[in-house]
Amino acid sequence: MITLNNVLFKWHKQQAKPTLSIQTLKIADGEHVFLHGPSGSGKSTLLSLLAGINIADSGSIKLLNTNLTALSNRKRDVFRSDHIGYIFQNFNLLPYLSPLENVMLGCQFSKNRQRKALQQSASLEQEATRLLNALGLTNEHHQQSVADLSIGQQQRVAAARAFIGSPELIIADEPTSALDANNRTAFIELLFAQANIAGSTLVFVSHDTSLQSLFNRTISLTALTEQAA
Repeated sequence: MITLNNVLFKWHKQQAKPTLSIQTLKIADGEHVFLHGPSGSGKSTLLSLLAGINIADSGSIKLLNTNLTALSNRKRDVFRSDHIGYIFQNFNLLPYLSPLENVMLGCQFSKNRQRKALQQSASLEQEATRLLNALGLTNEHHQQSVADLSIGQQQRVAAARAFIGSPELIIADEPTSALDANNRTAFIELLFAQANIAGSTLVFVSHDTSLQSLFNRTISLTALTEQAA
């Protein structure tokens, strides 16, 4: 699913030391990976590279055997829309849309994900409804303003938006930071269940190492960058 080789990245070209330096990283198809590191270790930088938002200064980043560093900006945008679902730390929901409408946005820029969503349900709205229910947001909340939802409910909307259309890779960036321990565990178990149904690889990023026992693989970003030094 993911292969990184000799990756270097600097936010500012005049930096003496790279922001991120990874000699090698491989993540297999279908893995549930817990990636951790302290603040400032480069977690968000790595996610931006995996999503093709930024490009490495050197080295290669391959997703699904596609070298992101060789793609144009437009082709990276298309690749991201087709193959990557992203759960942001602050959820990035549109407050003037309902939960259903926010979830369906996950397919707006990808005919590939639209096609796969319509293989699951008769319409995008039905598929959005199915995902919201599966992730614990009941029908009574589907049409209300997302601004009126609790943090935990907004989190479920963000997850459903990432999963609609069964993208091969789900990236979750600190999505449980505002939840208590019991709700964190319950939400992660829901993510696992949906990832298994969709056949998606899950890369879950957090600084909270108490969560790592829930995952089948743990990666320390600090250890990765030390190996490259």
